[in-house]
Amino acid sequence: MEQDFKKIDERHCFSCIQWDGQRTYYPDKKVIKVDASKEALCRISRKKIRGSSICERYFPMR
Repeated sequence: MEQDFKKIDERHCFSCIQWDGQRTYYPDKKVIKVDASKEALCRISRKKIRGSSICERYFPMR
């Protein structure tokens, strides 16, 4: 599992509160440490979705 630091200001699933994937959020730096190629459950669509996917119904982490 290769994890990278990603910005949360993008509309990717890995930075949405509705995505259940494994990640670590650093609010002081506004970044997430995540393997964006991994799939996890999206609570909105109820499907497994890659963290790098983009969604119109995006709820950002705060």
